[in-house]
Amino acid sequence: MQITVDAWDPSFADNPESPTRSGGTVRTEVELDPEDWRPIDAPAKGPRRLVVVDGVRRIDARVELLDDTDGHRGERWPGLCVSWAAGAVACDLDGHVSAVAEADVERGLFSAVDPGADFGRYPHCEVESADPGELIAAAQRKMTELEAKVASMVAMDAELAVLDGPLRGRDQLSNSVGYIKSHHRSYLQGEQNAVVERLAPGQRTPVFHLVSGWPRYTWYLRLPGTSNRGWSGIARLEASDDLTEEAAIALADATAAALPPLGSAAHKDARAPQNLTPIAGLERRLKRMLGDPRLLLRSVRAASMETGR
Repeated sequence: MQITVDAWDPSFADNPESPTRSGGTVRTEVELDPEDWRPIDAPAKGPRRLVVVDGVRRIDARVELLDDTDGHRGERWPGLCVSWAAGAVACDLDGHVSAVAEADVERGLFSAVDPGADFGRYPHCEVESADPGELIAAAQRKMTELEAKVASMVAMDAELAVLDGPLRGRDQLSNSVGYIKSHHRSYLQGEQNAVVERLAPGQRTPVFHLVSGWPRYTWYLRLPGTSNRGWSGIARLEASDDLTEEAAIALADATAAALPPLGSAAHKDARAPQNLTPIAGLERRLKRMLGDPRLLLRSVRAASMETGR
């Protein structure tokens, strides 16, 4: 097996990670009947001990594997050397303190064929398809697995666990919610969608049930620090479909009480206020943990030379 490393900086490669848009089935009568939908105020009291879980990943190198074995001579396969990290921040809202509670880094070479030799810091992660988009999706799944592992280690010590991004694959904990900052489509229609636009800071929509790829409970929440119009400052939260409706509504109340004070400030974060302050700080920490990309690229090139001998 021969391995060559793409001379282009990985950051300049085409990005096949555009979000897919698919239809969804919505049931809006979970908390209120559709005709009674209105903005819901946060309860006076909420959880005081939170953990925020996030992950980051980076493509360190794009490689090409040349299979020169009998029967496959001349076949070329793409591969990706990827680093990913996940961590958790424990937040004490009464003490106004937060600290990194857990963090870990993993790496892998994603390809449809095994290089058949040690590839340095990047153990082989088999992917059934050679499509570049599938390779990236496989790396994303590995990061999700690491996030779920980190969450399971710290979430039981908190009243609420906030996992950045969709909850899919990380919904084993009853006190966890997924936190989505970007909106590629609206799942609500008509008067229910208008409720989102009328939310004041700290208010949320009623809980509704959504099936779009997988089932879950979900709701919208407006963070403070922006205008009260349109979708500015809106985040969407997700809870496991395994919960009762009452438990999902209780989680929605908990997020409305606990998350608005954690909204980031515009002068510090371009993604404010949805990029919660603990998430922003954790992302910076995790990106440093990924290591120097130039040194890692050098290690990939050295490993490819050893493999090809």
